[in-house]
Amino acid sequence: MSLGFTRAGTRTYRVPHPRLQERWIAAVHLALVRAFALIRSEGRDLANAEEDDITFWLEDMLENRLMCDDSSDLDLSFIRSVTRESATANYDEKSKGRKPDLVFRLQRELSQTHNRVQDSLFAECKPVGNKHPLHTHYCAVGKKTSGIERFVIGAYASALEQGIMIGYARDNFRITSDLAASLAEEKTRVGLGEPSALLRVIEANCQHCQGLYLTTHKRHFAWPDGRGATPIDLYHSWHDC
Repeated sequence: MSLGFTRAGTRTYRVPHPRLQERWIAAVHLALVRAFALIRSEGRDLANAEEDDITFWLEDMLENRLMCDDSSDLDLSFIRSVTRESATANYDEKSKGRKPDLVFRLQRELSQTHNRVQDSLFAECKPVGNKHPLHTHYCAVGKKTSGIERFVIGAYASALEQGIMIGYARDNFRITSDLAASLAEEKTRVGLGEPSALLRVIEANCQHCQGLYLTTHKRHFAWPDGRGATPIDLYHSWHDC
């Protein structure tokens, strides 16, 4: 339910936006599983690829292959487009150059009551492994390399209550052990909105995917009308690279 209003330029829009159906987020996760399978089938070296390379390949597979496949059993019709590093504004529009790694723009009819530019599933992609420790990247607090924190402080998805973190997992890093332990650290808990315990949404259904998990985080900003932003649900989709 929309609770109030936020301003964008001279217009006023309702926030938060209607929640995404969880089956939509599940479909995005399954689309990522298939996109990675296609990348592997083309012989791409995921183990040694840079973060930007992997995200570029994902955008290509999602937009040019999976979104165009009318014969697929995976319904992605709720997505208008998938873009990489599309600039967006933070919660108060003082920073307009924020660039989420992937943006799944939604095909929803919200009339003129909501900001359609913001009506997206925002995704932050992060390598996870020995060279990219969780506390300095995926779960970083107060650093330029932060991942989850960008949702908590309203840099991404400020008008929504859901987002997704995509992990490029290496060195046998696991959601259920490594991410759970990192989120339990005191500094991390405080900086990342006192995350809830990991909840499994979808079991791992292939060799290279760890399944889909959910955490809920309090947010550290207020909407322009003075109300504190509601918590955000973050889905964690990790894929072995």
